[in-house]
Amino acid sequence: MKSVTMNLETSKWSFRALGKVAGIVMFAIALPLSQANATLTIDGVNDFLPAYGGPQGGDLDVLSSDVVFANDTFYFSATMNGLIGTTPGFYVWGVDRGAGATTSNFNSLGLPGVIFDSILVVNQDGSGRVATLGAGGVTTQFSAGSFAISGNSFSAQIAASLLPTRGFAISEYTQNLWPRFNGPVAQGKTNISDFSPNASMASVTVPEPATLSLLGFGLLMIGLLKRKFV
Repeated sequence: MKSVTMNLETSKWSFRALGKVAGIVMFAIALPLSQANATLTIDGVNDFLPAYGGPQGGDLDVLSSDVVFANDTFYFSATMNGLIGTTPGFYVWGVDRGAGATTSNFNSLGLPGVIFDSILVVNQDGSGRVATLGAGGVTTQFSAGSFAISGNSFSAQIAASLLPTRGFAISEYTQNLWPRFNGPVAQGKTNISDFSPNASMASVTVPEPATLSLLGFGLLMIGLLKRKFV
């Protein structure tokens, strides 16, 4: 019985040690990652546009949004104020790659600061497309596995080749997210419910190479610790 007790105690110590070390490693990872993701846009709750004429469903109200570029891929992510799919709608990201405003911009809504030359459209059923605007623009449908929904959050990943530069370096790209109600609205009203950010463009996050290396190192360390203690 003593040997069993000792083994159990050793096992408990091992799991506690693993937890503490893993926590330290993940803190070391999270700190630079949080700094790298400082461009995360936090949007107000229930801040529907005055010009919006559709139902004020939580899944058309943005709480946060972000676009990160790493490994030749753009990662789009957003969290809404309600379960996605509750209200018929879809989501549009405008991206400025350097060409500036197009005829699709929002001067009519009093939002001249929302400037984009390409869009990413994501539907609630997981389909969508990427379109570069203007002369010679190209539209590409999502490939399988590029889009995911989880509760009130969704994400999409797009190859860099689908959003080629129009003069900006990737670190200079800017972006804005707006949901749209997919149904009739009152006369003179718009189906755009919200903007994130509200009246301007946010930066695309480009993590430093050291940050990406630290993430890989941290995950490797946790894997090795599990093999040792478990």
